[in-house]
Amino acid sequence: MAGQWIFLALSALAGILHSLENHFLVWLFSILLFARVVYTRKQRILISAAGCFLAFFLVTEKAKLLRVTHFPSPGSARLSVTFKETPQIDGDRLKAIVTTSEQEKLMLVYQMKSKQEKQQIQLHIQAGNICHLEGILSRPQPKRNMHAFHYEQYLKRKQIYWLFEPDHFSPAVCQKPSFSVLHFLKNARSDTIKRMNGMFPERVAAYGEALIFGDRDSISEEANEGYRRLGVVHLLAISGLHVGLIVGASVFLLLRAGCTWETVYRVMLVWLPLYGFVSGGNPPVVRAVLMALLIFSAKRWRLPLSTLDALSISFLLFLFVDPYAVYHIGFQLSYAVSFGIILSVPLFRHLHSFWQMIHISMVSLLSSLPILSFHFHEFSIISLFANLLFIPFYTLFLLPVIFVLFCLSFVLPPFSGYLAIFLDKVLAASENVAIWTGSFPFATVVTGKPSLVSIIFMTVGVFIYFLLAERKNHPVLSVFPLVLVLVIHCFAIRFSPYGEVVFIDVGQGDSILIKLPYNRGTYLIDSGGQLFFPKEEWQERNRTFQVGTDILLPVLRSHGIKRIDKLILTHSDVDHIGATRELMEKISIGKVYITPNSWEKPLMLETVRLAKEKKITVREVKAGYGWKNKSGTFQMIYPFDDQYEGNNDSLVLYGKFGGMTWLFMGDVEKEGEEELIAVYSRLRADVIKVSHHGSKTSTIPSFVEQIKPKYAVISAGQNNRYGHPHPEVLETLENNGVRIFRTDLQGAVHFTFGRSKKGTFQTILQYDISDDVRHN
Repeated sequence: MAGQWIFLALSALAGILHSLENHFLVWLFSILLFARVVYTRKQRILISAAGCFLAFFLVTEKAKLLRVTHFPSPGSARLSVTFKETPQIDGDRLKAIVTTSEQEKLMLVYQMKSKQEKQQIQLHIQAGNICHLEGILSRPQPKRNMHAFHYEQYLKRKQIYWLFEPDHFSPAVCQKPSFSVLHFLKNARSDTIKRMNGMFPERVAAYGEALIFGDRDSISEEANEGYRRLGVVHLLAISGLHVGLIVGASVFLLLRAGCTWETVYRVMLVWLPLYGFVSGGNPPVVRAVLMALLIFSAKRWRLPLSTLDALSISFLLFLFVDPYAVYHIGFQLSYAVSFGIILSVPLFRHLHSFWQMIHISMVSLLSSLPILSFHFHEFSIISLFANLLFIPFYTLFLLPVIFVLFCLSFVLPPFSGYLAIFLDKVLAASENVAIWTGSFPFATVVTGKPSLVSIIFMTVGVFIYFLLAERKNHPVLSVFPLVLVLVIHCFAIRFSPYGEVVFIDVGQGDSILIKLPYNRGTYLIDSGGQLFFPKEEWQERNRTFQVGTDILLPVLRSHGIKRIDKLILTHSDVDHIGATRELMEKISIGKVYITPNSWEKPLMLETVRLAKEKKITVREVKAGYGWKNKSGTFQMIYPFDDQYEGNNDSLVLYGKFGGMTWLFMGDVEKEGEEELIAVYSRLRADVIKVSHHGSKTSTIPSFVEQIKPKYAVISAGQNNRYGHPHPEVLETLENNGVRIFRTDLQGAVHFTFGRSKKGTFQTILQYDISDDVRHN
């Protein structure tokens, strides 16, 4: 089987996908794979491949049968849970995976109520603790916006079906278990991280956690974003590159110490699995550890095992233990990039080391491109050059220095402190370079959410690159087919003949995306936002939820949007403009429209000042201002004066496009609605964005009766504290025969229209609200 393990690995993948997905593309992949296996004309390979296919199909089917929950429904529960890991504490929030007495995994989430409670939990709660708790079981949140992170699905693939929120949590209700090597190692890892945080500056400790223990949660969000846009964020996590350096350094030191290869092999059998565990055990680390062990074993026992064979066998072992790992992004990227580099080694082995780095960087980008486009809707083009700077910096300087600093902290604490101060300045400079470079407009290519057809063509383009490069074609010629595919894909996304209106689910707030066909206009009405309440220092979290970063930007990227032509800020409330700063920092904006004198309010004034810093045109508009293009006409029909008084001076946009007439009401209340129908006695609209989230101060019967809408969209937060939408509003709409869509119940609401100017509504959550409306 030497050199043929790749066929078994791909057959195992086909078997798993047939069990989990059973898509027509899986059938196509399987047919092509077995056609290639038959082409080898080796019966042993054909039988082995078929056996792998069947075995992994059955393993996955068994895994599916075992994924069951013992809890019939959400509600109150009294449970004895065991902590599988040391709790993750961020500010006043605690999260941990726990198991019940029936060995079912839960995600425990608890908001600590005092600084003293937090200190007690940090001091006493560790992996292995058994706690007796009362609390609420709830289902994880489903995806509420198209192409957004699917938390519910993510947990299910980790065999977690419930969130558990204890009413109270104290070490007094917990007990320590009997000794366990696994728990001892986890707690030792946690204690060492705490020690590092106490000794070193915050930034140095954060990088130490990332590069030694595989946890980069403490690195600032700004630095993470800068490295991500550069395409080098993988350097902040322990990867195959780090493991390779550790293995190389360990072997070198052992041989220099006079050890034989037999001794080196035995040490590696213990050291590598231990290091993989201590560093967090993420998929790239597990892959690298398995490959290293296989290669050492092949050398020790003189087995005919190539690097590609080692990669394939590690793939088989990984998926045999957990077939659902195929969904893990780290797993996908690690094996795809490793496969690409192994295939291309003969192409650059004879090159100078500088050109080798360029070639490896190119291969890494191309191998990961379909995966990055599918999951993140963009990839970093500048990574080709950023890797040339940051990989040597990390491998030759930062990683060795971090390890030396860590070791010195045990033997020479004062000296390690001085070294940490110097390293802190170096890291600050590195972050500034990454953030500055990553802010270039051309740093990333936004692909949007690619279709399966696009993914297929991207993947084919990558393989064509390898084929042409293998035949000694010029790199530009080799990569041209893939570049052509990307250009066609991006052109098709940007100049699509279909338009869309998306009422984005931003919680308790408003944000509406209008994307016209053929790139004739991209408009955003409001940005949503959330209130931030003052917190004590112990409550502050490293990573806080932000509407702009966590909701709006992913939605825009998934639609292939890099620029907003018009940003309409209806009024100055935080739930309508609070996330505008995040947008302005990370996406191009043509013009901003605000209602007259709304800049007198502090938040709008801050927004206007930032826009001017970014050289974005800001214009005050009111009734009478409008524009039109081949896709439709848009007209501001409110307010009528220049005096700003809050909700009743919201900008109201009337539009005719997509075969419909639209009325976007902002937060206009009763008095404003009465003014509108008095001035525009013939005003009609097919679709109305219900004012003020369905508050009872708006949407009066006389207004609805005159407008005669067919559809109404209410943007409100799930279980919001204001009770929006109000039952009276729902009753008014229902009595007038209006079809209601609600983001609090149905998630984001999409209206898609094409050349025929006929469109369809679609919601992310398939929730029928008709019964709910009648009940209210």
